[in-house]
Amino acid sequence: MTMFMNLIAGTALLFALSGCEFRKVAINDLISPQQIEFIEVGKTTSSEVVAQLGAPDEMAGAGVDLVFRYQYAVTKMLRVDFGRILQIWMPVAPAMILSRGETGFDAFQVVFDPRGIVREHAFTKHTRSRRFNFWPF
Repeated sequence: MTMFMNLIAGTALLFALSGCEFRKVAINDLISPQQIEFIEVGKTTSSEVVAQLGAPDEMAGAGVDLVFRYQYAVTKMLRVDFGRILQIWMPVAPAMILSRGETGFDAFQVVFDPRGIVREHAFTKHTRSRRFNFWPF
């Protein structure tokens, strides 16, 4: 057990000295299925959608229909620079960077008829998982 604890402490010290960097950048808020339960095809208006979800990121006219698009993106990154350990002994240390990143996109789209009533809605892009694995491989 003591050897295992020493291994964990040594690994933690190595990561502390090596310049670990974790980043997460999110653009917009994720829209969940619970947030869109209020939308009823043939009843809900564009004003009600904007009141509940906010202004869309993109508006487009597809023929006579109006399309609102709400987009979400998240980028997660782990970066470890093992060259920083060498700065203890060397004035100029080489960059020895090990990194991994992942970007996920989601989009929710609402199509309105010419009167501004919801004709259809759907999530148009889904990424697999937004879970971030600590190990960079």
